[in-house]
Amino acid sequence: MSNPVQSSTQPIVTHRPYTHIAKAVVVGDAAVGKTSLLVRYVKGLFNPTYVLTIGVAFNIKDIVVGEHVLRMQIWDTGGQERFGPIRQLYYRGTKGVLLVYDRSSEASFDRIDYWLKEVKKGAGAVPMVLVGNKADLPSKVPAQAARKFAKEHSMFFVETSAKDDTNVDSAFNELAKSILNAVV
Repeated sequence: MSNPVQSSTQPIVTHRPYTHIAKAVVVGDAAVGKTSLLVRYVKGLFNPTYVLTIGVAFNIKDIVVGEHVLRMQIWDTGGQERFGPIRQLYYRGTKGVLLVYDRSSEASFDRIDYWLKEVKKGAGAVPMVLVGNKADLPSKVPAQAARKFAKEHSMFFVETSAKDDTNVDSAFNELAKSILNAVV
């Protein structure tokens, strides 16, 4: 087994036994980069030609936050409307959510409120992080509008790029910290 690898921001990835386990989901419109973010975070890889997620996909990552090791079970949900009933099943028991939009698509940001309502209906009030993905592309969504939305809903906000690995660790690590703050 390799040595633990420290990410660009605390917490770190570890091979120590976990002290807590939590289910997290990644939601947002189709093609906003949910799978790319998750694969970049868990495996350190980027593939520019992902196909749309059919239903849900699942990954696990252990994260050290202070004296705790959180095993995050991260569910990647399909963003197409037809998967709405399936997504509802996966929200049960969720302890945290990444709400993802594409910075180069105003329409995906406009639908963040829809995703927030859908998640709250299925998971209740859980910690959430608002993620403006595709920071490597010109933005059509003002960061101040996203910050305002995040502040109004008591969320952390971060702009990311799965392609060039900008702030990907920060998004998931903030979610891990928020989950642990809620359960510890």
